[in-house]
Amino acid sequence: MEKKLPKKVVITAGMPNGNKPLHLGHIMLFVWSDFYARFMRDRIGKENVIYISGTDGFGSSTDEKYRKLFEAGEINSTLPEYVEHFHNVQKQTLQNYGISLNKFYASCLQPALKNHTEVSAMFFEKMLNNNKMQKKSTEQFFDTQKNVVLNGRQVEGKCPIEGCQSEVGYADECSLGHQYNPRDLIDPISTLSKTVPTFKNVTNYYFSLDEYRENLLNIVQRIKEQENTHKFLVKEMRDYLTRPAIYVKVTEKDKIDNLNLSNYTEIKFDEKKQRVEIYFSKVSERDIVCDILKNNNIDYTTNKTLAPLRITGNTPWGVPVPQIEPETKDLTFYVWPESLWAPISFTKTYLQEIGSQDSWQKWWCSKDNEITQFIGEDNIYFYALAEPAMFMAFNGKENNDTPNNGELQIPNIVANKHILINNMKASSSGAFKAPTADNLLDYYTPEQLRCHFLSMNVNNSAYNFKSKVFMPEEFEGTGDPMVAQGNMLTNIFNRLIRSVLYTIQSNFDGIVPKVEPSQTVIEEANTIAKQYEEKAFNFKFNEIILLLDEYFRKANQDWAVRSKSQDNNVKTQLIADTIHIIKTGVTLLHPIAPNGVDLIVKYFKMDEQVYNWDNVSKTYSQMYKDVKSFEFLPPKFDFFKKHSSQL
Repeated sequence: MEKKLPKKVVITAGMPNGNKPLHLGHIMLFVWSDFYARFMRDRIGKENVIYISGTDGFGSSTDEKYRKLFEAGEINSTLPEYVEHFHNVQKQTLQNYGISLNKFYASCLQPALKNHTEVSAMFFEKMLNNNKMQKKSTEQFFDTQKNVVLNGRQVEGKCPIEGCQSEVGYADECSLGHQYNPRDLIDPISTLSKTVPTFKNVTNYYFSLDEYRENLLNIVQRIKEQENTHKFLVKEMRDYLTRPAIYVKVTEKDKIDNLNLSNYTEIKFDEKKQRVEIYFSKVSERDIVCDILKNNNIDYTTNKTLAPLRITGNTPWGVPVPQIEPETKDLTFYVWPESLWAPISFTKTYLQEIGSQDSWQKWWCSKDNEITQFIGEDNIYFYALAEPAMFMAFNGKENNDTPNNGELQIPNIVANKHILINNMKASSSGAFKAPTADNLLDYYTPEQLRCHFLSMNVNNSAYNFKSKVFMPEEFEGTGDPMVAQGNMLTNIFNRLIRSVLYTIQSNFDGIVPKVEPSQTVIEEANTIAKQYEEKAFNFKFNEIILLLDEYFRKANQDWAVRSKSQDNNVKTQLIADTIHIIKTGVTLLHPIAPNGVDLIVKYFKMDEQVYNWDNVSKTYSQMYKDVKSFEFLPPKFDFFKKHSSQL
């Protein structure tokens, strides 16, 4: 059964923090999302696609990094100017890679800031009015030497979640996104004074995320049945949808037996793991027992699970919470929930800027539309669990995981695995420093890199970054794996195009033979296009690179054999067949290598209608019957160039 095409599509890519340039993981997500945005524009019309993202400007991580640099005298800008600098750096990098965002905003900068503040207030009031938030006074880290409540990134320790491999734990979440009670953070240290912080009661608003466990399980079941779901996403989501639990080593069992514990739903001994497992129906019940264990010096770990999501905080650098209750005075939004609805405020801003009469609801609230968000695996908790739950809460008091037409729809999440370096997560903050997206452009062309990133099988497993430039000893005497996929463009397809043009110029006086391609070539091209389309809808971009590589190699092999014929009719038919392969290739390569493809279109006197999938099965002469000759191609001309460092 053919896929029902959406009427409109919103595509987003995970927002990079406003305190750093783009790293490997960032640019991989943008290349993937850009491929899909370009493909969908060609498939349903560019007026029906909004591809949007921006710099995540607010939050304690940016605030804290700025504070350290400012106090060290390394910068003298204001905090907004600091973020604006990195926003411009990120925007330029995206342009250098050919990322075709409709707009790249920053949540903390105009023109998006005004709408983002309004949308944030709208979400807060909707969730509050629908009784989906709790007002709680909870303990927050407090630095007695600095006499200040500490923000999330102003506390560092070790994540208490069992098996967590994060590099650092912050106040209530680790670098891998695990959520926990601040009391459970192991070995906390204030980054302000380098001392152990105490606690102070602070009132904040929390979203009742744990109420949505059954709804989210329903969503998991539905996406499990979809062919385009990356399978590890289902496992990650399910891990968070288990009951809250505490795990205590068997060596502590006697201590537990002597305690008067309550509130748990089940307690059992796991002989294989040699531990006591205590299960609860609510996180709040687990927190009570955690305090008891801590007070009795009993070591324990907790599991991944849904917990009430903090919506507000006390970080001055944030979107202000609307002053609708006395308790909201001086509060700002916690950056994570605020960043989840940022694409809505970006959409609203974009529509206003282009003078569209559409409301943001027309794009986000129709069952005929599609919202697809590309994220890294670290962010599954927020995008795949917290976001749909908050959208349900926005829609009404009933927890409906199948929104009606006119209600905020639940996005489709494309979660990709990490890029690794030396089998360690590549990040700007990790022990293994990855080259930035800009570093790569010093040695590779954007189209080589786009091919390489699209070839990564990150939809199933983590990808080990390998580059002869950055790892010369490992690849001494061998080719560079970073350019292998790009050779499809610089060598294979480039050679095929030049062969056709040079042959027409030398053997046919520059006149294009008026011969239709053979039926076999037409049928094969249609088959390739159909397979490509299916893989694109299922986000199997790595398989598309393999498909095209094989298609173009076969065409080159055919040319090598048939071009030796002395029969002019054979050569004429070969040119007609190859022109059809090139025309098909132009359509299929447009989302992958747009700059080189635009150049081919110019030399073959085509126009942008060749990108429209309604024309994918048409022959060249059916679309451009009046073209008698192509542009003259100079000697040794390359449509897809190699980087100067590779020559």
